[in-house]
Amino acid sequence: MSGRSNRGLSAIARVKMGAVLSNKLKGRSKNQAGTPEKAGTPSQDGADENQSPTRNVIWNEEIEKLQIKEDVLKTLHEAAPPTAPKTPKSTRLTVRKMKPASEWDKPKPKVVTVARPAPVDAPVKEPDYSGFAGPRYNDEGAPIPHSLLGSYDEFRKEAIKRGDLLDLPVPSEADLEPDRPTLKYEKKKRDRGDRQRNNENNALINWQMKMMERKRQQGYISKLLQKNPEDLAMNAADNYRKIEEERYIIDRAIPAKDYGKGYRVGSEFWKQQEKFGDDETGIHMTLTKSEQGYPRPIEHIGVPKSVRNEKGWYWPPHHTTPVHYPWHKNPYLEERKEQLKDVITELDPHRPDFDQLEVIGTANPVNRERVQSNLGMLEEEERFTEGGMEYLDQEPTQEVDEKDEGKEESIFGPSISFAGQPARWTGDSYSYADQIGIEARVTFESLSGDRVTSYLYIINDGTTSVYYDWKKLPKENPFDLVHARVQRFYFNNSSGVILPGETMKFPFVFKSPNARVFTEQWKFETRPSLCGGAALIVTLRGIALQEDKFQREREELERDLQQKQSEQVIRQIMYDIISGIKTPDRPSSPIDAYITDEEIFSRNNPKLHYNHALVTELKQLYLEIAPEEEREGRVWDLSVEDLRDEIVAMDEDDERKENFLHQLNAVVTKMSFCPNKPVKKDLYKVGYELLLEAVDGIVRESYGIRQMMGLPEKENDDLPDDFNTLDRDEHNMDSENGGSIFRTTL
Repeated sequence: MSGRSNRGLSAIARVKMGAVLSNKLKGRSKNQAGTPEKAGTPSQDGADENQSPTRNVIWNEEIEKLQIKEDVLKTLHEAAPPTAPKTPKSTRLTVRKMKPASEWDKPKPKVVTVARPAPVDAPVKEPDYSGFAGPRYNDEGAPIPHSLLGSYDEFRKEAIKRGDLLDLPVPSEADLEPDRPTLKYEKKKRDRGDRQRNNENNALINWQMKMMERKRQQGYISKLLQKNPEDLAMNAADNYRKIEEERYIIDRAIPAKDYGKGYRVGSEFWKQQEKFGDDETGIHMTLTKSEQGYPRPIEHIGVPKSVRNEKGWYWPPHHTTPVHYPWHKNPYLEERKEQLKDVITELDPHRPDFDQLEVIGTANPVNRERVQSNLGMLEEEERFTEGGMEYLDQEPTQEVDEKDEGKEESIFGPSISFAGQPARWTGDSYSYADQIGIEARVTFESLSGDRVTSYLYIINDGTTSVYYDWKKLPKENPFDLVHARVQRFYFNNSSGVILPGETMKFPFVFKSPNARVFTEQWKFETRPSLCGGAALIVTLRGIALQEDKFQREREELERDLQQKQSEQVIRQIMYDIISGIKTPDRPSSPIDAYITDEEIFSRNNPKLHYNHALVTELKQLYLEIAPEEEREGRVWDLSVEDLRDEIVAMDEDDERKENFLHQLNAVVTKMSFCPNKPVKKDLYKVGYELLLEAVDGIVRESYGIRQMMGLPEKENDDLPDDFNTLDRDEHNMDSENGGSIFRTTL
């Protein structure tokens, strides 16, 4: 393909370049031939070998390929067809013609209606006085105006009110106008009645188009987001009206039970108008109806089932977003509604059924016979109520039975009613042999282990006996799964015959030991074959549900878990609140408020060791540096460097300077070494304490033995004086050393 396109493009380029060269050649032919400025196009035939090299520079094979001859141009370009002469455009002008002056004073023509008698041989319809009097119609079906007393609309309203003449057509405005002659130049009004009647359907057509567009958008968004249509945001507000109605009813019912909510309910008479401004220039705000004690009535707005289907709303009206604990199943809400049940019933006793509450209009006129029958029924009801236990005439019921018998006439030939659908003889038994004619579905629903029965009705409404057989259709098993052969559907599948006018009632029984959905299909074969040989299928579909034996225990468990969850949440909230309640911290002490001189000295002189006596000596030295009149209030900052600078800054003539330096050096030298501290003998102290405990134990035991043996207590007066003196001296020595001992003798 690329080669062909390249060749096509090169051919087009050649044609274009050839056309340009031919135009140039034509232009040159008009000029003088042989001029050096405008030489002719070089050609292979006319090229001379003896020409100079300057004239052969632009000649090569590519230029030679681009050369176009006249015969090639004639084959490529077709001759243009002769153009037809153009017709001149015409302009329509309107010329006003003035009325001559001689006709200005002439009177205007008057319209006169002339009545003439009908011919003798004209067909005249005599009026019928046997029934009600009504309008007469012309050949076109329009009513004659003079045949009615009043207008046609008044007559039609009265007829509808009485139930008569409901099948009369509605005349147009042109039919109601009296016939009168028309002028020659009078404009005729266009009849737009049909257009107006057709335009009445535009609203419904527009509604259907919008609903179709809504369904398409709903399906597209649902497929795009992988969500169910009922969970989309565009359908989230469908139940908002119902929620608001329930909220309003509960809000109206609470003041009748509890205090605080609506404390002015029942006493709105005493409520005063609110005022803005002062008494002279202020304004009063009018109270609303609810504030005056006249609340708005309870209204219910819903969508019927047919409108929901038009909108693509196929889910239940009370559907909400699936959550584990939905708000409408809250135990508190249910308990609250149970408390307010009597008040709610009194406020809103009627709950409309919106699924069946719908009005569907139709363009068909009302049947007069139906209206008359309804009127007759009303008259009979009135007569029945007035006359008490009066038996009605039985003739109307007999007429109805005769009509029903006429409708249920037998069909000639083989024919049956299979599950309410007709199966007729089509003339052969093979036209639709490979198709399904009628499929009847028999459904079951029960708990596992229970038995349920459903019925299938087959009526022979023909004039021929029909023989039948039952044949089970095999199930498809694409994955070759092994299923247990357990029978769950039971019925009499033997052959039989259905006589003309006979109704067969086939009972089907379903019982399953386990919960699941099961299906079976049986073919109802007839002789002769009906529906052109098409199959009559009976689909048995059973739904076995598992009995929830632990529902009560599960609900109790869920309530316990919910209670624990609520307690845990409340406990966590209380902990968070309590943890946020704290006593404010004590304000911190200012920095260096309780610092000692030792800490200040160690901070200012990190290489020196603090000694109270030496520091006091340096303070006295700092005071001696200054004169006596400046010493009051002078405090040293405990910095040795600052003290040395003070001494160095003294005059050279001052004799105290050298003495102060020697004194400072001596103190600094002493403070440069770590002071010797006595080392405590820990082992000696521990042994001494153990010895004291042992001696005290001996004394306690001696006192105990004396009391047990009944021996008299020994007095300390018998001890020598030197022993007491020695004991007292040792006690004093021990008390000085930080110890204590209790000595006595046995």
